[in-house]
Amino acid sequence: MNHLQDVYFSNLNVASNFGGFFNAPVGHDWSWSGRPFVQNKFYFVTKGSCTIVIEGKEYLGKSGDWFFIPANAQHSYRNHNEKVFQKYWMHFDIYPNNGLFQILNLPYVVKVEKGGKAYKLFKQYAHLSGSDKLTDKITVKSILMQLVAEYISLAIPDNVSVKSISDTKIDNCLRFINNNIEKPLTVTELAAEAHMHPTHFIRFFKEKTGQTPAKYVKAKKMETAKRYLEDSDLYITEIMEKIGETDSASFSKQFKSCYSLSPRSYRKMYIKDQ
Repeated sequence: MNHLQDVYFSNLNVASNFGGFFNAPVGHDWSWSGRPFVQNKFYFVTKGSCTIVIEGKEYLGKSGDWFFIPANAQHSYRNHNEKVFQKYWMHFDIYPNNGLFQILNLPYVVKVEKGGKAYKLFKQYAHLSGSDKLTDKITVKSILMQLVAEYISLAIPDNVSVKSISDTKIDNCLRFINNNIEKPLTVTELAAEAHMHPTHFIRFFKEKTGQTPAKYVKAKKMETAKRYLEDSDLYITEIMEKIGETDSASFSKQFKSCYSLSPRSYRKMYIKDQ
């Protein structure tokens, strides 16, 4: 459990700037045409029905269905507009990465009993999400953290047990990545840190984290760059230096593959939507 504690829980952070309650009267369309989205999404259907397709799998959403759509997942949706359609919705980020959701292998939808805890939490979120008061913003963050916990609880109703990933080698390796994100961080270097042959290390790393070392490092670097774009006035070249990138074209391509926007476009979008 050390790895999960060290890498996810001790640094776990959530953020949501967009969400609320959506009401579509009869004849009103709600749709999205099969593209990925830069943030995670929660959709909680409270009235009517809809069709949601996530990574090629189709779901019929009805009252009480709570959907989790991971960031950058291919998805589409449409409501059945012959009836009133209502839902709570939220766009949010989880830091670091979405490793917790990957490790737990969570489903895309869970069922909420009428009057369940999720109803109250989403209602509170919708009421406070537009507020500029500091205390309300802190409460909104708390609500989102509770919603993440509630989703996991509903998805895995028996006492959640995480597969054993407490190996000291992976703990040290992930800590090394976090502390040296400004360096190139090759597989050979990471394998040496774990005192393993690179071939064995790649297999070991993927077994423990669900990702190859290269994919994990790339995601971590892009996540760090994304935070700098959101929370700082650093030039993009300065942000590249912070994550050990020297080729602007390569950096832009990598960032776009993760978040569907170039770094410059992402910053403009984020500022515009504040």
